[in-house]
Amino acid sequence: MWLGEEAFDRSLIEAITQFQINHGLKPDGYVGTNTFRRLQLWYEFQQNSALDRGKLLINGKLESTGWHLVKRDLLPSKCFKTSKKERKPHVIVTHWDVCTSAASCKRVLEKRNISTHFVIDNDGTIVQLVDPNNVAWHAKGANNVGIGIDISCAYYTKYFATYTKRGFGARPLLSNSVVHGRRLPTHLGYYPIQIQAYTALLKHLCSHYEIPLDYPKNEDGTLCTTLYTPAIKNKFKGIINHYNLTKNKIDTAGLKLDEIIDNIKEMES
Repeated sequence: MWLGEEAFDRSLIEAITQFQINHGLKPDGYVGTNTFRRLQLWYEFQQNSALDRGKLLINGKLESTGWHLVKRDLLPSKCFKTSKKERKPHVIVTHWDVCTSAASCKRVLEKRNISTHFVIDNDGTIVQLVDPNNVAWHAKGANNVGIGIDISCAYYTKYFATYTKRGFGARPLLSNSVVHGRRLPTHLGYYPIQIQAYTALLKHLCSHYEIPLDYPKNEDGTLCTTLYTPAIKNKFKGIINHYNLTKNKIDTAGLKLDEIIDNIKEMES
């Protein structure tokens, strides 16, 4: 239970081994004396810090977001670059994790030694994985100037029933998404609670880092759903989708970034 597992199985052994690796212990998958002591101290720390879980860690300091569902579940330092001075990111890159939960996303990131700053879980919980003052490895070319936000979404419709079985209800389906000039097959969309959490997180981060509430636009002012040259050249300040940086990505297709940002502006006016 301390490691978020439900049974004495291979998954638990892998979780124990990863914990040992993260804490400089012999990675044998056994909870011996040294591993138990370290695990107990770690768990007690997690419990004692429960009162702070509604806050984000920004530049080493805890800040309240105003959103009611916030959790810190930080990645080990091997997964990101620690910044020795205060960072001033000017762009927020939005992704999806192609996983069924934030916990699953974190496990994948740890195994691949990469990272994102935040994952928004299916129930709207903002899960912080990295302090935004550190450089997360989520978008090649924009890591040094950006903050990464993943919205947990498995994308493929074959996972549709999974969410209902887990008690989250039917996940929205999107059938009119166009990215890089082509229409995508029907895919999983975003729960309304995730969009609300994403909105709250954007508001807080943009306010803290003075990031403009802006998004990539076509010449007619509509949302750009393909490569966006100013973003690629790190000259854009605002919020983008990952597909704005590379043709190899389609996330976050169907996300109405223009409407979300315009709504934030209306709330603040």
